[in-house]
Amino acid sequence: MLKGRTRLHPLPVVAIVLSTIALAFLLSGCLWGVVKDVSTDAPIAGASVTYTDSEGHTKTATTNANGIYSFDIANGKNPAAGAVSFEITASGYEPKSAARLVQYNDNANATGADLSSFWEIQGFTLVPTAAEPAQIVFSSARDGNNEIYVMDADGGGQTRLTNNPALDDFPSWSPDRSQIAFHSNRDGNFEVYVIDADGGGLTRLTTDAADDGQPTWSPDGSKIAFTSNRDGNYEIYVMNADGTGQTRLTNNAAYDADPAWSPSGSKIAFTSDRDGNFEVYVMNTNGSGQTNLTGSAGEDSLPAWSPDGSEIAFTSGRDGNNEIYVMDDSGGGQANLTNRPAQERHPTWSPDGSQIAFNSSRDGNLEIYVMDDNGSDQMRLTHNGAADYAADW
Repeated sequence: MLKGRTRLHPLPVVAIVLSTIALAFLLSGCLWGVVKDVSTDAPIAGASVTYTDSEGHTKTATTNANGIYSFDIANGKNPAAGAVSFEITASGYEPKSAARLVQYNDNANATGADLSSFWEIQGFTLVPTAAEPAQIVFSSARDGNNEIYVMDADGGGQTRLTNNPALDDFPSWSPDRSQIAFHSNRDGNFEVYVIDADGGGLTRLTTDAADDGQPTWSPDGSKIAFTSNRDGNYEIYVMNADGTGQTRLTNNAAYDADPAWSPSGSKIAFTSDRDGNFEVYVMNTNGSGQTNLTGSAGEDSLPAWSPDGSEIAFTSGRDGNNEIYVMDDSGGGQANLTNRPAQERHPTWSPDGSQIAFNSSRDGNLEIYVMDDNGSDQMRLTHNGAADYAADW
């Protein structure tokens, strides 16, 4: 027990604290509020709140780390009481316009029990800006030789990124979508190159006398897996994203190709004919634990991980022609998604996992198509007489 002292009870403490906050706002801001994300209710820092009041006054405040803004009252009530229009903007959010009626409590006897009498509270919520659908990068021979192109997810905006008489092929987006890796024989044999997303900044990453190709990025963007025959047959290699540290992962007399990095960064799927026919395998990123996933009598190749890592799409010839299949990441649940008499190859998932793009010869030549992840709503994206193929989304 405390002796000779007065116990400070919780409720008076709360009242004192709230009264102090109210006084602080009374001295520093007449109108204040919080700007939040409409979906998560999280405060938005750095939002701009601009008002225009009934007297034509305009002023702007910026929210702090807690999403709070306030307006100074040193020169009177800001904004003036009455109808006030607000414009609220923040990076990554849709701008918002709002009309509010602002009133102030002029009761000089207001106490901490009625905190609203010290200031006018105007809160706002903002809607996140809808992300633009990710573009698809692909190879096309429409201009006489194979070049790298990019297009919107609906097939619009098809744009050529590379322009030389060599073959540029097998493009792959970097995880942040700022760069594209691909292989090209522009220097005499196939090597791995990288360009910026707009086609600039060409950089050669491999410089071996053998063929290097089929690059694929690690999820963190620090490494690139690729295929090379520098040791006499095609094997899977890995290197740093700047081309250094090239290391062999597979080592057998068979053909190993088509590397695909798992979203977790812990596995690499690939194609191999080491068991007599082409199958999809998976291994750890150091080359250990190489395991056959498909185990079919047909030819299986070109694996592509779903964004959540739970499924792998791949090409299979087990039904007499190449079709797009999907399976669990452990090899179970193998299912045909396309079911067409044409040649369907090279699947790639949309970033949200809801769709799969692929190339098909169903309309007479190779074109790029898209379908839902269950195989429905198959739709053609490219339309020209040349071959469009090897898409990466």
